[in-house]
Amino acid sequence: MKWQEYQEAVGRLYEEMGTFGVVKKNITIPDKVTGQPRQVDVWWEMQIGNHIFKVLIDAKKRNCKIDVKDVEEIVALAKAVNADKAIIVTNGEWTLPAKVYANFEGLDLQVLTIDEATDLIVEDKWKMCTVCNDDCVVMDSDGYFEIEGLINWWIGGTCRSCKSMYIHCQDCGQRGIISSGKNWQCRCPLLWCNINGQLEVYQILDADANAETEIENPLQLNIDFGE
Repeated sequence: MKWQEYQEAVGRLYEEMGTFGVVKKNITIPDKVTGQPRQVDVWWEMQIGNHIFKVLIDAKKRNCKIDVKDVEEIVALAKAVNADKAIIVTNGEWTLPAKVYANFEGLDLQVLTIDEATDLIVEDKWKMCTVCNDDCVVMDSDGYFEIEGLINWWIGGTCRSCKSMYIHCQDCGQRGIISSGKNWQCRCPLLWCNINGQLEVYQILDADANAETEIENPLQLNIDFGE
């Protein structure tokens, strides 16, 4: 998932949460001192009596923990745009000093996982990819083959990030994960090939349907990806 998509997902989350008020996404607000435009991921305004309560929400997709510097930057941004409240939403965790400093400044730290974020913005999401763990598999493929007069139906999807393919062969019931450039054999037997993100399937003649398939990619040891 790209950081721009994560930012959009955070905006969608607060749009759904905002039963009152107005939520704006990816806007600029003039700095109260310099007048220069400051970029804000999500801005939530609520009318409370005669006062408009303004919340700045910052989306941070990270592979590491949020630290004190991150909190300091958002606190400073919130003051610069006259926000009454600041929230950091991240996909991971934060350090203890970051939490202590956030509590002192009245800033909230919230978690929105990549799994939850993709639920908000990706249509036809199937499951999270177990190969790259960074994006989701989109159920975008199905088809059938006629072999000796019998119809073999299959469904599948592709990871948006690493392009690994997830195949569920309906005839033999096997499920396989095929990384880009790799092959997988089901019990039909059919050979499923991931050619640079494009699926090609071949019937294997005179093959032992009960033979163990050699897995070339260590990430594919758990070949059955379940329901």
